[in-house]
Amino acid sequence: MNADPHPHPLPDSVAQLAASVVGLATRRHNGAGVVWRPGVVVTSASLLWRASQVALVLPDGEQVQAELRGIDVATDLAALTWPDSALPAAGRVAADHAARVGDFVFAVGREASGLTQASFGHIGLVGGEWRSWRGGRVEQLIRLDGGLYPGLVGAPVATAAGQVLGIASSAFSRHHGVVLPVATVDRVLDALLAHGRVLHGYVGIAVQPVRATLDGQATDGLLVSSVADDGPAAQAGLLVGDVIVSIGGQPVGSLDDLRARLQVGATVAVRVARGGVGQDLAIVVAERPASRCR
Repeated sequence: MNADPHPHPLPDSVAQLAASVVGLATRRHNGAGVVWRPGVVVTSASLLWRASQVALVLPDGEQVQAELRGIDVATDLAALTWPDSALPAAGRVAADHAARVGDFVFAVGREASGLTQASFGHIGLVGGEWRSWRGGRVEQLIRLDGGLYPGLVGAPVATAAGQVLGIASSAFSRHHGVVLPVATVDRVLDALLAHGRVLHGYVGIAVQPVRATLDGQATDGLLVSSVADDGPAAQAGLLVGDVIVSIGGQPVGSLDDLRARLQVGATVAVRVARGGVGQDLAIVVAERPASRCR
């Protein structure tokens, strides 16, 4: 490990964050979690496959049971509630914190004995909003310069001053840890506490970007290549070969545009080019079944 190049009292920062960190003991994995809000622990979904009760390891080594409130495998986040928690919630940075390549960071976990463990490194890559291979939206790409040591999946990752940037995940890269940023954690946590899951919109189509003609004018859109027989799009009259050019009056030229406009329960106005002529449809967005994509 490299020495800390910053003048912050790093041991103090680690100790302060560790006061909010718990270990997780499951049948399959050991990892970490952090008290994100009073009585609410956030961790990695990959640690909690098919678990309903989870043992949390406290700083003194005591184990307590927490209730699993929800999992979102698309963003690799999970929420646990522990009503009797006396641990403080971790101090987090603003959601729009500008993480930079080369920033010194550390992750804090907790061993089965209750002892604090920490790992130190740097941010190796920063980018904009992205989607996981499961379709989960992540507000900012923050990749570490290496992998995660055992026990640090689900751990908070912080700046040298001890401000939390997000949650460490190993689910999206074989060689590098990824930090799921504060904005993503807050958004997903709200959904997990309210519904036990993140609601993903579904209309029952497969699409691909194309350049199409609508009423004699060239336009970008999404070519419908298949339509599920029992899906909302089929019920609304959408056909294979239609090109979706707008939803709710807003143009759609990419899959991200489409996903962003599919809010569960909403009725969306969809304009399509059918044989070069505009058609207007109304589709009621359903919740995506676990085995479907859009």
